[in-house]
Amino acid sequence: MTATDDPGIRSVAVVLSGAGARGAYEAGVLSTLLPHLARAGITPDLYVGTSAGAINAAVVASAAHLPPTEQATALLDVWRGIASADVFRPVLRTAPITVGYWLGQLLGVPGVRLFSLLDTSPLRETAARRVPWEQLRTNVDAGRTALAIVATSVANQRTVVFVDRRSTADLPPSDDARPIDYMATRITAEHLLASAAIPVLFPAVRLDDPQVASGWHMDGGLRLNTPLKPALSLGADAVIVLGTHPVDHPASSPSGTADLHRPDVDDALVQLIDAALVDRMVEDVQTLTTVNELVEGGGQRTSGRRPLTVVPWLFFGPDERRTLGALAAASFDQRYGRRPGTWQTLRHPDLLLLGRLLGGTGPRRGDLMSYLFFDTGFIEAAIEQGQQDASTVLTGAAPGTLPWRTRGVPGTGGGVVAGR
Repeated sequence: MTATDDPGIRSVAVVLSGAGARGAYEAGVLSTLLPHLARAGITPDLYVGTSAGAINAAVVASAAHLPPTEQATALLDVWRGIASADVFRPVLRTAPITVGYWLGQLLGVPGVRLFSLLDTSPLRETAARRVPWEQLRTNVDAGRTALAIVATSVANQRTVVFVDRRSTADLPPSDDARPIDYMATRITAEHLLASAAIPVLFPAVRLDDPQVASGWHMDGGLRLNTPLKPALSLGADAVIVLGTHPVDHPASSPSGTADLHRPDVDDALVQLIDAALVDRMVEDVQTLTTVNELVEGGGQRTSGRRPLTVVPWLFFGPDERRTLGALAAASFDQRYGRRPGTWQTLRHPDLLLLGRLLGGTGPRRGDLMSYLFFDTGFIEAAIEQGQQDASTVLTGAAPGTLPWRTRGVPGTGGGVVAGR
């Protein structure tokens, strides 16, 4: 398949980060990006995703037979139709059972164990219903697209990339440096559930296909939230990366401007999430630019047995790490205000509880909540932000082209400060 009219680019991969409810932002980016790619003569032939990014990848791959605008519509319809009840059962109803299991395990009652804090049985139904699995199978078998889903093996703590493409010959060998294993399979709703199984909150998922990877799996974001390396290993000549944070590290604060807010538990958890999910993404993109500079400068041209080539790339993400958290906090305030009415409380008790528990009060207020805030207001705001940020990156590109990057360090606005 020819992914682009550029003879130097044969395969374009779209890499989608894990992000929970923030996946709506990625849907907004894709709704603007996909039609632009078509106008530039580019058809991505590989989607690689983790967690919510895996769901987005599966939905778009299942719509690969449609025109780009219809692919975008299908994806937006999924997100605009999702509520918390489509992801987990009401917390107030399941809390007594959860507490009971926790106490039973604490007291050593035989056979009683707590596997997760939330009951995600609705998500299983949602994944089965929202992705047209038969059409996905048709698209993959026809060679219109390929799909790779990332999860984490509980048995050996390695990243597992489940690859679904027409030809599964010559999958990349295991990468012990990261560590990553590649498994050929026909991806199902169970693989999506495993990729999105947030530790502690969501239960682990047992996968038995392929047999060699049989066992329990958790969220792929534990070790590889932005699967850039698998996209390259699977043969991509150019990559488009979608994240829900900027692709740079925060700027240092001038002397005397340190934050005086004492960090609470919410603030500490935000820092942990940044370290686990965001910083590795930034490092991977920076490594890609460094390798490109090395190759373009006539330096090392092989890495093991694989020749090194210049890989054009694009990144789409918010300008600031707190952008989507601020949107979540604003959506919560708009729905509930400081003193929510009885009707609002009765209609959305779980969202109110979620906001009170995870809303936070520090400079990154709403950040933690945004991963689980499946609220229609926040979903729509995140979609609009994604569309706006995608337009910002694409603005200025010549008609029928993309502003590919190869060199430079990541900068703000989802872009870089030096380009191809």
